[in-house]
Amino acid sequence: MRSRTTRAWAAAVGACVLLAFLPACTASGATTSRDSRRFPFAGRNLTIEAHETGLTVVAGERGEIAAERELRGTAAADGNASWALRGDTLSIRVDCSGIVLSCESEHRVRIPEGIGLTVNGVGGAVRLEGLTGDVTARLGHDGTIRVVRPAGRLRLHSTGGHITVIDARSAQVEASTSGDGNIDLAFAAAPSRVEARAAGSVGITLPAGAETYRIDAPGSDVPSDPRSDRVIVAQAGGTVTIRRDR
Repeated sequence: MRSRTTRAWAAAVGACVLLAFLPACTASGATTSRDSRRFPFAGRNLTIEAHETGLTVVAGERGEIAAERELRGTAAADGNASWALRGDTLSIRVDCSGIVLSCESEHRVRIPEGIGLTVNGVGGAVRLEGLTGDVTARLGHDGTIRVVRPAGRLRLHSTGGHITVIDARSAQVEASTSGDGNIDLAFAAAPSRVEARAAGSVGITLPAGAETYRIDAPGSDVPSDPRSDRVIVAQAGGTVTIRRDR
């Protein structure tokens, strides 16, 4: 008698044969679709509206937006995913309804270096990497925000998700979470103003150096200098930790 695993694998392969018209099908029966698009773009600011998808944004070439996506499961079915650039807004949507065993998607977008970016997201995780322009990101439905090596001003908010900033050279950072979201900010260059407000915990790591800060927060290992022009404000429903990197 064949094992349950063997029978399940055979059934999945059979399903793949029946669904051979789809872009790809794995032995587990999950369909995967990959494609890309390029949009001419000459604007100075871009808004990305992302619905129920993972999103990564990095710096790319001038004059265009280059987007790639991977759709898995029900997300790969015709009509369940769309992307379009209208004016200065790139809309990315993934919608799966009914009985859904698998509905996953990842989008990677390259934007012209130095332009301003606004991301409005529902669900999914957002990763922003190596951007030099100002960034505003607002996520709902427990969406997480991860920003790596930013240089422009940051305004970040998540409803229920965590916010992480790594190796920031941004002079000004505003970050807030609701629900049980935490905030973790780490700087590679001394900021001029940081405001962090979280329902969970707040952690701020300042770069090593002689710079002083006026700190309005409990739990700081960095002495507060009331005469400093650099300001750190932190509030949390949980713990607040402010330290200097070594």
